[in-house]
Amino acid sequence: MKKEETAEILDRVLEFSRSKGLFDCGIIVVGLSGGPDSVALLHILKGLRNCFDIDCDIYALHCNHHLRPGVCDDEAELVKELCKENNVELKVLDFDCKDFSQKNHISEETAGRVLRYEAFEQYAKALENATGKTVRVAIAHHKDDVAETMMMNLFRGSGLEGLVNPKPLAGRIIRPLLCLKKSELVDYLDTLGVSYAIDQTNLTTMGTRNTWRNDIFPKISESYGDPTVPLTRTYKLLSDDLDYITSQALESYSANRRLLSGYPVLSVSGISGLHNAMKSRAVRALWQETFGDLIDFEESNLNDCFDLIGSAPSGEAFLDMPFGRKAYRHGDVFAFGTQDGIRSLAVKIAEEMGFIVADGPAELEITLPEGGNKDENNAKIPHSLYILKTRIIENTRELEYNNFSWFCPIEVFSEGRVTAGNPGGIDTPLRMKRAGSSGSKELNRLLTDLKIPESVRSQIIFIRKDGEILWLPGFGHGTGFTNAVSYEKYTAAGQSEGKSGTFVRIAIERQ
Repeated sequence: MKKEETAEILDRVLEFSRSKGLFDCGIIVVGLSGGPDSVALLHILKGLRNCFDIDCDIYALHCNHHLRPGVCDDEAELVKELCKENNVELKVLDFDCKDFSQKNHISEETAGRVLRYEAFEQYAKALENATGKTVRVAIAHHKDDVAETMMMNLFRGSGLEGLVNPKPLAGRIIRPLLCLKKSELVDYLDTLGVSYAIDQTNLTTMGTRNTWRNDIFPKISESYGDPTVPLTRTYKLLSDDLDYITSQALESYSANRRLLSGYPVLSVSGISGLHNAMKSRAVRALWQETFGDLIDFEESNLNDCFDLIGSAPSGEAFLDMPFGRKAYRHGDVFAFGTQDGIRSLAVKIAEEMGFIVADGPAELEITLPEGGNKDENNAKIPHSLYILKTRIIENTRELEYNNFSWFCPIEVFSEGRVTAGNPGGIDTPLRMKRAGSSGSKELNRLLTDLKIPESVRSQIIFIRKDGEILWLPGFGHGTGFTNAVSYEKYTAAGQSEGKSGTFVRIAIERQ
């Protein structure tokens, strides 16, 4: 490659990246392994920056996976020297990929990819918080990677997304070198006299990608010429098809997606009737919004999700997903999450249904204010974000109601100990007889009938005396009243006869 051809390389990358909007940011972090691809990427971006073709600040991030003793450390030193020469700020992270792969039952290659992309995202967010600038992460994939990935995914039975991969822009990840071949990058570095590391494992046929790169593609070239040329053409055609389908799928996703207290979920009834092409993309979009990636979400996982969506579980249903994640179904709600995330979602579902939930066992004795209706007792409900407020009401003509207040005849407090709590903090079997009902029902059966997620039933807050529930916020009360309608029923039924007419207002408020 001649010196003037290096300028042409810069022009091609600039034209390609501008057409895709890749440089619409304030900072670009280069994923710098030390190999020829990433080293060329760093030099090209620095060249564009020095020529004032882009005004992004350039940073670098190197991940040492420690999979090749000695060699990985040498590459880390090479990267440090390279960034020092080019005045680029570098962050180096060390990972134990072997340990991570064993704990998660995945290959070391997959472990490295997962840890690497998590590191990219975390570093990008840290830079955004520190600088206030939009950050994108540049990866050194090129035309040869496109061809190899297409063929690998084709023989895995992949759909369009697998064939049109990697993409120039995916979230904050950008790939400015997809317009260049590997040989062009190597020639570019050799012309400039820039040193780079060579991963000797890439020269073998160990691993699927290396088999395509070093064995199958050379065989194809003997009869059909360079396979990257027609594969690149096919990639572009499929990209147009995928862009259209994706736009339609996003409309379906938006129509059936909602935020449940900030948690993205899909409506089962909404997506069940979609064509599988749309349904699969809606499920994938939910996975990506929940976790920020589509790493290792495969066809088998998708089919499991379809089965869960098409089933009719009587309560909660869970499915194991990659990396310890879960698919979750409750009623019309379908979601993804970690174990803790799913439990938080179940709490949000119960709260949306109108119930109050504590994070653990709660038991709180309710005491009356000593100063009559002039005072109010406030007490925090254990393991929760709620305050229980108690006030004596002697004038029932000026009452204020809300969804989480209950008016109880004061005589109830003279007849026994009244407590706020949940099943997690109570051993005694509990029953509830709703005002106006002819019979009582066991609490566990009641919560089941109300379709409260099973995983949070033991945390539902209520007011009780002995083994009887007096008030279950979100459902109803056994005595007294909660609003004007129930007050009229209370007095019409003669429940106030023989009572003093004084009530205790118990309100539960979020802190």
